[in-house]
Amino acid sequence: MKYVYLLLLAFLIVGCDDTPDNDTTNDTTIEDESPLLFSDQSIVRHLESKLEIPATEDYTYAIYREHINGDDSLDYIVTVNLLDRAINNAVRDDALNTRSEQGFMGNYNFIILVDGAKKTFAEPLSVPSSAYGKLSVSFENIRSEAYKDIVIDYRIINACYRRFFTVLNGVARETFDTKIFSGLGDENPEAFDIRYATGTYSLAKDILIYKANLEEIQLEDPKKIYSIDPKITATEELERRWYFHDAQKKYFTQNP
Repeated sequence: MKYVYLLLLAFLIVGCDDTPDNDTTNDTTIEDESPLLFSDQSIVRHLESKLEIPATEDYTYAIYREHINGDDSLDYIVTVNLLDRAINNAVRDDALNTRSEQGFMGNYNFIILVDGAKKTFAEPLSVPSSAYGKLSVSFENIRSEAYKDIVIDYRIINACYRRFFTVLNGVARETFDTKIFSGLGDENPEAFDIRYATGTYSLAKDILIYKANLEEIQLEDPKKIYSIDPKITATEELERRWYFHDAQKKYFTQNP
């Protein structure tokens, strides 16, 4: 069977809830009663060191928990947003207006994987996107029913994309990236509904992309385009089916 590979664009949760333990600027309050494997202070020290964040720079981060690598320990995903850095860089480069119109696109959103069993931090992984939009994290049983894969939604101006990661040898490895919607607030938007099915060529689930309709919105404040969660109404029109390739650890599709 001939496949065409399509690369579309170049972490801890409480129970089964995708709400982060915290989302804060520098200081934090842990809402969950179960203890973290790492103190909040140790996480802050690590991300500030790795991302070279000085004491004068504001930033926000959130912590999610889930089983994502097949062992018995809960693991962590930490997301970091560096909007303050993006704005300061734009001011420095005399490009504030231009970059603001793009939502301060760049390497200002990061994820950090924390292995719960080994108690180790992976290197921060950049998710290029608009800094006005924070990363949204969820988890899905895709490669296995025993543990979850990581799902990251990110914004680029008035569009939203979804990137999938699986953990291999302590590293979060990207397996797939797809558009959720684009043209939000425009005359001709498009949207897609993501579904899963039993794997055709491997134990990993196939990913099915269905066409959908996007809610029409009007915003007086352009900045809200990065945080609004528009209603997506799915159709039964299949746009594309994707298959997981075990050797490549990526999703592929057939020629249309």
